Amino acid sequence: MNGKASWLRAAARGLVENRRMPTDAEIAALADHCLLEASKQLAQTEPPLDPGAIAGTPSRAGLRLERVFDVRGVNALGDQAKLELADADLAIVYGPNGSGKSGYARLMKHLCGARLAGTIHGNVFDLTPEAPSANIEVRALETHGPATDTTILSWDSARGPLGPLKAVPVFDSATSLEFGDSASAATHTPRSMQFVGRLIQISDQVAANLRQRADLLVTQMPVLPSDLIQSPAANELRQLLRSKTQRAAIEEVCILSDEGRAERVTLEAALAQANPAELHAKVVAELERLAKHKAAAVDREYATGEEKAGEIVAAQLDAVNKRAAATAHATSFFQGLPLAGVGEDTWRRMWAAAEAYGQAFAYPDHTQPNTEEGARCVLCQQELNGDAKARMQGFADFIQDRLQAEATAAELRAVMLVQALPGIPDAQTWSTVSQALGLDHQTSEALRLAVSARSSALKVAVDVASLPVADWAEWHAAQASRTVELEKQRDTLAGLIDVEGRKLNQVRLLELRGREWLAAHREHVSAEVERLRAIEGVEAAIRLTSTNALTTKNNEIAGAELAKGFCDRFNAEMWRLGGRGLPVVMTHQSKGKGRFTFCAELRDPQRAIHNREVLSEGEQRVVALAAFLADATGSDRCLPIVFDDPISSLDQRFEEAVADRIAELAETRQVLVLTHRLSLMVLLKNAVKKRAEFHGSTARVQVLSIAREGRAAGVPATIDAFAMKPKEGLDKVVRDARSAANFDGEIRRAVLRNACSNFRILVERSVEEHLLFGMVMRYRREIKTMGHLKKLTAIRIEDCELIDGMMSKYSAFEHSQPMETPAWLPEIEELIADASSVQAWIKPFEARAKAAAEGRSSTT
Repeated sequence: MNGKASWLRAAARGLVENRRMPTDAEIAALADHCLLEASKQLAQTEPPLDPGAIAGTPSRAGLRLERVFDVRGVNALGDQAKLELADADLAIVYGPNGSGKSGYARLMKHLCGARLAGTIHGNVFDLTPEAPSANIEVRALETHGPATDTTILSWDSARGPLGPLKAVPVFDSATSLEFGDSASAATHTPRSMQFVGRLIQISDQVAANLRQRADLLVTQMPVLPSDLIQSPAANELRQLLRSKTQRAAIEEVCILSDEGRAERVTLEAALAQANPAELHAKVVAELERLAKHKAAAVDREYATGEEKAGEIVAAQLDAVNKRAAATAHATSFFQGLPLAGVGEDTWRRMWAAAEAYGQAFAYPDHTQPNTEEGARCVLCQQELNGDAKARMQGFADFIQDRLQAEATAAELRAVMLVQALPGIPDAQTWSTVSQALGLDHQTSEALRLAVSARSSALKVAVDVASLPVADWAEWHAAQASRTVELEKQRDTLAGLIDVEGRKLNQVRLLELRGREWLAAHREHVSAEVERLRAIEGVEAAIRLTSTNALTTKNNEIAGAELAKGFCDRFNAEMWRLGGRGLPVVMTHQSKGKGRFTFCAELRDPQRAIHNREVLSEGEQRVVALAAFLADATGSDRCLPIVFDDPISSLDQRFEEAVADRIAELAETRQVLVLTHRLSLMVLLKNAVKKRAEFHGSTARVQVLSIAREGRAAGVPATIDAFAMKPKEGLDKVVRDARSAANFDGEIRRAVLRNACSNFRILVERSVEEHLLFGMVMRYRREIKTMGHLKKLTAIRIEDCELIDGMMSKYSAFEHSQPMETPAWLPEIEELIADASSVQAWIKPFEARAKAAAEGRSSTT
């Protein structure tokens, strides 16, 4: 044991210290121990067992049956049925046919779980029979020390045999058939085998506990879809689902990028198309539209960008500055003019219009303004005088001045730059383009308003920093993403247009779908790997519960102790029972895990044949008794043994041997014999008496007579006529006869009839005990004459007449009578008188016999 697994040593220590099998909780604790040991996580191993610890385990206590009472629903046994067994080492339950002996026998077989116990019934003649039940008082016998207090066990047929009585062996006709000619297992095994056998049971229980734990580790792993069985993911999954797989490997395999997911969606959509060429054309057209949208957006962004905005602001600022310079010059030039505003923008437009009018209508062939003699003002059409001519010529010089020209040029350039700004699409058009890009409405509208605000501000801005900001980043990102998506669709569809390309894309889609499935169930894969790792640990622990080594050891012990011991005990029992000359040998056969079956077979037959086909019934019974006793005496516990008519079919020689063996058994354990044969009762009593005389036996024998009262069987007889001495019995007959006067009718007759029957038996006993001085006894083989022959001379004719008269008068109460001669019942006083006369005869006759033995006469 000290070389075995730590958990098994712990189990062995528990058996030694507790002297019982472990509870469910203790089995679970041993399973925990085994798991930790298998995973090499055990903090401390079980210490070695001390030498002799196993062999020194005390055996279980013996047992005695004290009484059987409160019997209900067992055959015809009545409410008063009971067996008082406390004062008997050998209890003989005697009763004639129909007295209830078989009911007690069946009850004992079911109480003890006897082999082939059969079915037990209540009284089949009752309309509503009770369920079989009984109470049994037992006393435990400690191996060392006095007997303990008694315990009352309650039994009913539904619960099966009583645990404390299951080891009590019971012999009956059915048992004799099993032991006599068929293979049967030994009931009792050597203590070392019991210990190893219990370790085997514990190992099996621990293994079962571990298997239950493994069964609870139910997989939560989803089943891979059938359409992905041929995908690369299926093979990757098989590689991952191993107990040694690390988390990093799972993370590496069970992942799919966003690009991969988008590719999967694109492939699925493309492969779902019935006409990929048509869709390819649509995607190409969509890409072209996106390119145009991008170009327009780039132009619009550039036109309002930092560079262009700076150019427009600079031009507008230059125009403002140059106009201010020209205006300052004009102000100084025209200072003192009667009208204000000369040189301002309004005035200048007026001058330009007048100049255009003069060129077109008033003086088309003359340089403007016309200040020659007789010329008129093109506005008021009055003839110009000297001052007017000078003022008009001064206006012309002002207009043609360099500062004015530069201001006008700057203003024209600024206006042209502003006019070159691209227009802003309306809200509907802008939204439609944005939707095509996949840009959400809120972001799209915010950008449109920002661009519009920036464009409007540019028309008057003189400072770039004050312009509203328009961020095109999200627009460009959406456009780029959508472009990439459409390009992938375009390329995918281009690959689908030919057959080979379609196949390649189908393979790629299968790969992507499988990878996506693995990514979605990454945690399930991790959990399954952990489950497999746990199961592997449990299986390693289960391997530590293997019983191979224990079975080998048990087989070694069984061969050396059980098989040989059983056969040796059988041979010894055959010798004791007088069957040593029978051609029978006990054989055994291993059934594994230290279990053997035994079978009595013919010795050296020339062909295979059952012994029942050769041996007589009596010889078969002797073989069965020897096998039964070899089995029953194999235990080191002091347990009762129950026999139900053990001498059936035996001759006188074997009967005496069986009686002597039972008397010998009664010296070391309680024996209960149920019989309807007076011969066996007498043989047993004589055997006990003989062993007391020659071997100093102190075994106590007690006869328990049972009888039937009406329909109730198994009732203790009012007088034990076969166990009680005639003098005491006759006193009891007189008392019972007098008690009959207290009853009426049928009860009175039954009591009186029973008293008459007992009186008849006691008269017979008086012949054996007194008239013949015990020289000749029924069913006793030997004749004892020493010191008695002279007593026979004391017998007189009146002695014989008294005995003969009483025997004849009361014969009808003990022997069956013809129907035409019904039995009569004497009066109570008549029975009392007859019993008293026999009682009065005994004492003087014994005095005469004693005097005759001493050679002197007696006048008594």
